[in-house]
Amino acid sequence: RQMYRNGVTGGIPIRHPQKTLYAMRVLAAIDDQYTRINLSKAYFKAYWQDGKEVDEMSVLQEVTDEHVKGMDVSKMAFDSVNSQRLKLNTEEAASRGAFGVPSYYVSGKLLWGVDRLFFVERLLGRKDAMPERLATPSKQGGSAYLTFYFDYSSPWSYLGCEQLESTIQSVEPISVTVEWTPILLGALFKNIGTSMVPLQAMAVAKQQYYAWELQQWSREVAKVSLKWPDSFPLRTVLPLRVTLASGCNPNIIKILYRAAWRDNLDIGNADVLKQILDENGFNSSHLLEEANSKPIKDILFKNTERAEREGACGVPSFQINHGPMIWGQDRLNVVADMICGWNSSTPNKL
Repeated sequence: RQMYRNGVTGGIPIRHPQKTLYAMRVLAAIDDQYTRINLSKAYFKAYWQDGKEVDEMSVLQEVTDEHVKGMDVSKMAFDSVNSQRLKLNTEEAASRGAFGVPSYYVSGKLLWGVDRLFFVERLLGRKDAMPERLATPSKQGGSAYLTFYFDYSSPWSYLGCEQLESTIQSVEPISVTVEWTPILLGALFKNIGTSMVPLQAMAVAKQQYYAWELQQWSREVAKVSLKWPDSFPLRTVLPLRVTLASGCNPNIIKILYRAAWRDNLDIGNADVLKQILDENGFNSSHLLEEANSKPIKDILFKNTERAEREGACGVPSFQINHGPMIWGQDRLNVVADMICGWNSSTPNKL
């Protein structure tokens, strides 16, 4: 989907992964930036669009000759000086906090991911840069059905909830019906073989990056306050059941998210949860009683099974008109585009 959004045809090559060490050494050997950029693009195209075997020296030479004449890639790939250059580049990236590619280093700050280029733009001076939109709503309007899978245990899900209203407003006059679908994230993770707290399983550099990026998203994009709760990892079974007992009242959902991720309240504590509900005018006794009923427990389990069956791997996750799963609050621009009619079979602009 990301490739189509960027106007790139192709897909996962038949032979993947391939060894790219030789290609990287050739690029590390080139001093001229213009040549290095163009040849980098050529190698990417050969691998990801043309399906060529770039780990074969003859193929690498052929691709190089199409763009730069007179380069002996075999000699460059096995030159110890170029090998050392690539090693130093890698060490420099690691020292700046890199843990994957593509990574960008702008004004002393590392950013990771092709879908983070708008953050790069912001650091370069375009302060209003946002995730790219490719489609606009039809003036004739229409309707869409949006399923929002969530669990209060995720800060990213909190940000997704906070941005949902503005996302829906951005596709007007299309009328969007939201199905608020609470799930047990821990049960989903267990079933699909993911660590119960993925953040804690990450390398330190990646943990530090995500902590920084989370604050960037909350301040710069979602424009909400976010405080890491003292009670993390949150116990969310009871609040999720209360949510179902309320008929998935959007007001309760927003209140509980903000209580956990803005106000640092332990929503997994029954007494704290009761106080939150009472202070906001809800019948806590009734909701807590219903939350412990078998029908409510069954719905929560069925929701989780449904999310897994549909392909969810985390929260927040979204479906438009029961279509393909979209994961992440950082994909709300994609959600909006798909509500407007964009999909991976359409051009990169609609």
